[in-house]
Amino acid sequence: MGSEYRAAPNARRRIPLAGHGQSGQDPNQAGPQVSFTLADIRRPSVVANGALLDTRHPPRASMPMHLPTVTAKNSLDVQSHWDRAQTMAHIGSLELDFVRQTSFVSPRLCEMMGQVVGWAPSALELLRLHPDHEQDNIQQLWRGAFKHRRTHIQYQCSVIHGGQTRHLHYQGEISYSDDGEPTTLFAVVQDLTPHKQAEALLQAGSNLKALEDATPDTIAHFDLECRRTYVNPAMLRLSGVPAEAFLGRKPTDDSSSDQARELEAELRTCMQEGKRRRYLYTYYYFNERGMIRGIADLAIVPTRNAEGEVVGAFTIGRDISALKEAQSQLEDAQRMARMGHWSLDLVLKQAQISCVGRDLLGLPQDQDLSFNDLLNHFPSAQVSGIVEAYRQAVEQQREDFRHDASLTGANGSLNELHSWVRIEYTAKGRPVRVMGVTQDLTALRMLERQTHQLAYYDALTHLPNRAMLRNALQQAISDSTRHQLTFGLVILGIDHFQKVNDSLGQPTGDALLKAIASRLTQHLRGYDTVARIGGDEFAIVVPKIRQALDVGVTLSHLKNAFRAPIHLADTEIMVTASAGISVFPFDGVAATELIAHADAAMHHAKRCGRDNFQYYSPELTSSALERLKIESDLRKAVVRSELELFYQPKVDLMTGRMVGAEALMRWRHPTRGLVPPDQFISIAEDTGLILGMSEWALHSAFAAAKRWNDQAAQPLKIAVNLSPKQFYNNDLVATVYAAMEATGCQPEWIELEITESLLLNDPAEVRSTLQRLHHMGISIAIDDFGTGYSALSYLARFPVNVLKIDRSFIRELTTNPDSAALVQAIVSLARGLRMTLVAEGVETGAQRDELKSLGCELAQGFLYSKPVPVGQFDELITSWKAPD
Repeated sequence: MGSEYRAAPNARRRIPLAGHGQSGQDPNQAGPQVSFTLADIRRPSVVANGALLDTRHPPRASMPMHLPTVTAKNSLDVQSHWDRAQTMAHIGSLELDFVRQTSFVSPRLCEMMGQVVGWAPSALELLRLHPDHEQDNIQQLWRGAFKHRRTHIQYQCSVIHGGQTRHLHYQGEISYSDDGEPTTLFAVVQDLTPHKQAEALLQAGSNLKALEDATPDTIAHFDLECRRTYVNPAMLRLSGVPAEAFLGRKPTDDSSSDQARELEAELRTCMQEGKRRRYLYTYYYFNERGMIRGIADLAIVPTRNAEGEVVGAFTIGRDISALKEAQSQLEDAQRMARMGHWSLDLVLKQAQISCVGRDLLGLPQDQDLSFNDLLNHFPSAQVSGIVEAYRQAVEQQREDFRHDASLTGANGSLNELHSWVRIEYTAKGRPVRVMGVTQDLTALRMLERQTHQLAYYDALTHLPNRAMLRNALQQAISDSTRHQLTFGLVILGIDHFQKVNDSLGQPTGDALLKAIASRLTQHLRGYDTVARIGGDEFAIVVPKIRQALDVGVTLSHLKNAFRAPIHLADTEIMVTASAGISVFPFDGVAATELIAHADAAMHHAKRCGRDNFQYYSPELTSSALERLKIESDLRKAVVRSELELFYQPKVDLMTGRMVGAEALMRWRHPTRGLVPPDQFISIAEDTGLILGMSEWALHSAFAAAKRWNDQAAQPLKIAVNLSPKQFYNNDLVATVYAAMEATGCQPEWIELEITESLLLNDPAEVRSTLQRLHHMGISIAIDDFGTGYSALSYLARFPVNVLKIDRSFIRELTTNPDSAALVQAIVSLARGLRMTLVAEGVETGAQRDELKSLGCELAQGFLYSKPVPVGQFDELITSWKAPD
């Protein structure tokens, strides 16, 4: 049977099946039913499925054997009964004649296959009725039957018509010719669809029962009186009571709680309206941890009878306690992080915002919001920017992006918001939904600004600090390189600021720095950058200059900032400054170079007498490097005990007797030799090393004084210099007392020397410290008297015992009448205040004699001895003889 096979229309010829004649079967009896696939043996790829049944001749075997010959009317009745039988049994028949290439399909089979009555298909048409995955199997089945000359065949398959699948059972019989070729096929096809559906329903029922038993969700059925008629195992497990405790009882029979009454009300509403409802039900149960509160999300579904009348309701409850707890924890976490989530439905123009999100935006919790409502909540000035950000994101088809916005809160404060946004699009690129998370970053942004302020601005003056200066220099270098320009850097140091700070106290010093910063800012151009880089040093970046001399012009104008005195409380302070200048690119092309070179020039300006400015020159670098090397070596010297005290004797001018000595610090460097104090004391002061060095000097000098006085016939008083830093950085009285205790030195053997500037404007802390030392019996001396501030009233307020006349007056005592007059005035002042006078720097006999004639009491200088180490001073004590 090939692809050209066609059945004769309305063919009614009976086709005998193979083996019928041989078996003696009644030719009028219907043949057996078979299921089949037709295949052209010559063209095996062409197949057709079908079921054959000779419906022209109903099976006479079903008729009583004693009946007379069937008339035409009886024949029609039998045919009608046969058709009814096929319909009732859900069967159809199919007959194929392979020789004549004709086919006949019963009306019932046509209906089953979705075809019109009288349909006479070809083999290919029959095959194509089946799904693709079945066609190959059917072909293989029929090929095997023909190959092995099988006369019976059966299988199950399906056909799809009108979107519905029908399940069929084929059973057929094949007749062959004497040479083994198939000649006819008769098949009966049974529709198993109802049976399959029944099996599926049975399986579904079984699955549903298993699901009810296994589900963690609680299921219960209630009748119209709200009495339970069914509860599933999950409900029994949760409650811990048997089913009998539930069945036939209403919720209010078990509890008088509001929750039980509300549940019954929800059940009645559901059954009255016949509509599904949803209800959050709070319940309580006991376990090993005690009473547990749970929350169930109940779906209440009405049940109906065959007539559609509501006869009860099911409740399906899911325990959402953990979900509610997680939501609560999430809300708490979002509240702590000040973060809320939201979504916008761009189709419905509706907005959904979490509780925390509504709090952040100041929105009511119980109000439905549209997209426009949300936009209207933002300041009108920002709405266009927000809309534009979203428009660009959609235009670029971006799924994720971020944006910032600010919103005025209920208390009037400005809240800074940051949003992470995700957009969902249709296949055609149309946005349909926007989801996002918005966080209030107000506190974080404020902290960032504060951190930036601390990192890049000076806390005292609020000027840029050294870190910001480096950034400004990098920017200036970049701009100047790009445009082939030059700029200058000025490092400016306040002259004698440390003396002001030490004498008036740190609060006054801080106030002075703030006043200086304000004046610098006022006198500079708008595009100049001024920074405080530490201590009393400021830096100024001067851009847009044509030549290096332009920086000097700017500094000349800047001197106006220091021309007028600065008034702080009751104090009037005159301020001067020393400045160093480096110029890009001539003095360096990197920020570090420019800063180092300007700093070197500034220190050179200080060495040149202060109150001036100096340009950098390469020679200054070696000087600065030398200073750094001395500082490094000095730190090692303290540890390596390279410091020692030299002593210079003090002599009574009237008797020539040695009455004491001044301890002077010296540094014996391993390679430099003996380093004079003017090369390292100032560095020690600047670096703070002077504190440790001074404490060591007190112990050493006190120990020497103890040893000498234990052996001397008359007492020797040893003078030790104090640093101003000792008055402000530690407890000086405790340090002196500890040194006395450690060495056994007596207070009458000690004289402590201070500088005149320390007493400026009567600082209370210095005055208190000096009084405590004086009460201990220690003498206080003012060193280099006459070179400092002109106000002398402090001499009466402070416990000062000794005035030391500066060597600058002694040097010209015998050659300059003015110097002699000044010395005489100092002598008169000391006598009036009952103070002892010591003349420093006495080098000649003439100076000695003049001082004696003026009434000065003590002297020290090279005339008597230069400062000598402690060993030589031992010898000097033993062999002392005053010079002639």
